Amino acid sequence: MVALFARKMQPAWEFTPGTPIWRLHPPVEGRIIGEVRDPDGKSATFFALDAVTGNCLWRDKTLHDPWWVAIERVVGQKLLLHGYVAPDFPVLHGITVVDIPTGTVVWADPEWNGDEAALTAAGVELHPANAGGEPVFPVSAEPGDAGVQGILAAAGWGAATIDGPVEFAEQGGRIIAAAHMGTGAGPDARLTHRLVVLDPGTGRVLFADTLVAAAKGVAPDAFFLSGGMLYYIRERTTLCALRP
Repeated sequence: MVALFARKMQPAWEFTPGTPIWRLHPPVEGRIIGEVRDPDGKSATFFALDAVTGNCLWRDKTLHDPWWVAIERVVGQKLLLHGYVAPDFPVLHGITVVDIPTGTVVWADPEWNGDEAALTAAGVELHPANAGGEPVFPVSAEPGDAGVQGILAAAGWGAATIDGPVEFAEQGGRIIAAAHMGTGAGPDARLTHRLVVLDPGTGRVLFADTLVAAAKGVAPDAFFLSGGMLYYIRERTTLCALRP
């Protein structure tokens, strides 16, 4: 029964950059930014997508430093990346400002130490309104809580098999939920991280996916909602977007 209804809804688009997706920044002005890291090659790259269509604006961007670099923030149409003092001294140091529509660097200061006034002087608008609205992140509840019993029943999840909290959110009359289920025992024990979209009126599963088939631990923030879309990462490598 679950599989029958799960086939009725499919991701609007998927994007696989080729190496693990380390971090996603929720959409700002209709664009989603991703940070991709290759631990073996010690390389960090970035990508920008249209949040609705999934069209890639640019990808595989190496900026500031090949590894010791991370997303500082996204403001309007600008991506800010910060560096570190040194690999063994991970204190913020240095900044690169990227124009998101084009992927070009518009300003950089290798000696920047967090001075907001310097960014303002460089023409970076620090507090623009996000036309797409603020993202919605799931709330958490323990599997034994009364408030999630209906979710567990509709998803076909037994509370006794769940490791960690149940994450859930509501959008457009749908319930999106995610949880980890234990498999195996001892040193071979792994967790299966699952996600479902439910119709609370009928109790039907409209969509189901496995986020991680064999996770070594519980990971929070399984998904987020923005602009009417659901975003999540499958197997740490594929960004999926779904309109519940």
